[in-house]
Amino acid sequence: MKVSNRLRCGAAALFTAVGFALAAVQNLPAAADAKLVDDLWYLRDYEDGTVSVACEDKTVTELVVPSVIDGKTITMLEVDGFKDCTALEKITVPETVTVIEDYCFYNCTALKEINLPKNLDNIGFQAFCGCKSLESLSIPASVSEIEAFAFEGCASLTGVKVDRDNPNYKDENGILFDKNGETLYLYPSALQGEQYAVPDGCKTVYDNAFIGNPYLKNVDISGISELGEDAFYYCTSLETMTVPEGITELNGSVFGKCAALHSVSLPSTLETIGDSCFLGCYALDHIEIPRSVTAIQSYAFFNCPALRSITLTESVTDVGKYALGFYLGEDDKPRRMPEFEVIADNGTAAFDYCVQNSIKCSGGVTQGVVFVYIVVGVVAAVIIATVVIVMIQRKNRKKYEIY
Repeated sequence: MKVSNRLRCGAAALFTAVGFALAAVQNLPAAADAKLVDDLWYLRDYEDGTVSVACEDKTVTELVVPSVIDGKTITMLEVDGFKDCTALEKITVPETVTVIEDYCFYNCTALKEINLPKNLDNIGFQAFCGCKSLESLSIPASVSEIEAFAFEGCASLTGVKVDRDNPNYKDENGILFDKNGETLYLYPSALQGEQYAVPDGCKTVYDNAFIGNPYLKNVDISGISELGEDAFYYCTSLETMTVPEGITELNGSVFGKCAALHSVSLPSTLETIGDSCFLGCYALDHIEIPRSVTAIQSYAFFNCPALRSITLTESVTDVGKYALGFYLGEDDKPRRMPEFEVIADNGTAAFDYCVQNSIKCSGGVTQGVVFVYIVVGVVAAVIIATVVIVMIQRKNRKKYEIY
């Protein structure tokens, strides 16, 4: 899998144009170069041996893609080629196809059955994103690359089967790994079981690996050394997690929307808590931030209503926007949590964050207290000025009495 820029599966609005809208970005021919054949297939010849196909009819329920259309051999399913074919339940892909491009079956919500051809080499970025009815998938021996988030949002996927002759990937009980078992790529969203231990020898949990699984309550990742972006995003039953020593960064929304997560142990090696890391962890009521942490990025603990306080040391030099003490209001705007408290020393980045956002900070003076001090100072100045005026008046009165 190659790492691509993350685009959430739910962000369909970004791809509302017909499937070839991304062509210019990828240096592909313009959409006008596509030819409509039989009022069903958009055909494009790249004149380098690649001929792609896309579907015109978004209401079709079953498709058999011909290996030859208009005298040309089909070798690729186009970018966005079957995107939003929401009625499509079954599709047969010819053996001539070697590439399923990015977003190809994006939001094909009814798709239950697809054969992946024996010559398939590449499955593109978010190729099956949002195919929530797809229950199983067989990866042929020929596949050399499955790009990031290829199966994001496949809520019914119970397992992936990989041909044993595939030199790049393997499956263990429906879970997708690289061939040597060092990287866990995909734990299917609908795979049942409350407990899971990442096997010995696995060092990396890849981006998005466990995303959306509603059954897991505890996952043992004690043997890994790298935890990918969005790895446990929307694992709504996950209750506890221990991040192993050696992990230095939690990037992206690693534990975002883990609504049942109440206990997290962070390693002494951790340096960065990334953007939206614990966003929407409603049950999280306590967390120890190691002294090794230097950055808590934007929205890291946003919308964590049970978290009433957090202790931060001077080692934290960067606190991002809405990282602490904010929730999502009824107007869908960030609102300050009135009872939230940061325990931090005066002069630290955490203290400055509290001053800027009117958040209570037990280690020093916050913005609210500064306001009080200002009011007290003004009142004191008025009193002093009054006393001075009175004294001057009395002095003048005595002066006139003498003369």
